[in-house]
Amino acid sequence: MKMTFLLSALLLACMGLGSPAHALVEARLTYTALASGADLTKVYPAGTLEVPSIVPNVGLGGDLLIFVPMTGVGFGLRQENLGFKASKDALNYESTAARTSAVFAYRLINTVLHIGPIFTYGLSHSGKMKVDDGTNKYEWEPGSSSSYSAGIEAGVGLAAFVLGAEAGYQNMKWNKLKDKEGDAATPDLDMSGSYMKIFLGISI
Repeated sequence: MKMTFLLSALLLACMGLGSPAHALVEARLTYTALASGADLTKVYPAGTLEVPSIVPNVGLGGDLLIFVPMTGVGFGLRQENLGFKASKDALNYESTAARTSAVFAYRLINTVLHIGPIFTYGLSHSGKMKVDDGTNKYEWEPGSSSSYSAGIEAGVGLAAFVLGAEAGYQNMKWNKLKDKEGDAATPDLDMSGSYMKIFLGISI
């Protein structure tokens, strides 16, 4: 599904030959940094080493948005692929996450410049976190996940292209994590935090 989404966005990008003042479709590539405050001790039951400081989840993704003519109202889909690596001494963490979400946007200003709120609600999630201290190994996967985000985006149209940024808060929770390597307890992990996103795309 991720590949289909990105290929669809690329196809629309290739079709973009012009940029009307009020674009009907935007296909854009994104780069995201999510400053999660997750408690990494929850996924290290051995507890024999000090856990590292968590680093931001970062990764590439894509948006496909459709706008209602002359209203500034837009909706569509977003695909995000995030991950981080963190280590301290012999203790290593590696996390990957994928998220597909519905998007709603409203542009208060919608000319060559645009600005307005943007919201997402997670439709599909996957994730994995590996923890290894050289003796103990854990491979966690969430039993269920939930997410939403609220932010402000701003951008500028450059001929057929659109360049901009988005910032806000993203709630992302992994529930009832299961260790594939053993019989460890099933903790919950809160991956929520503030986020920033930059994007480059095509308007048609």
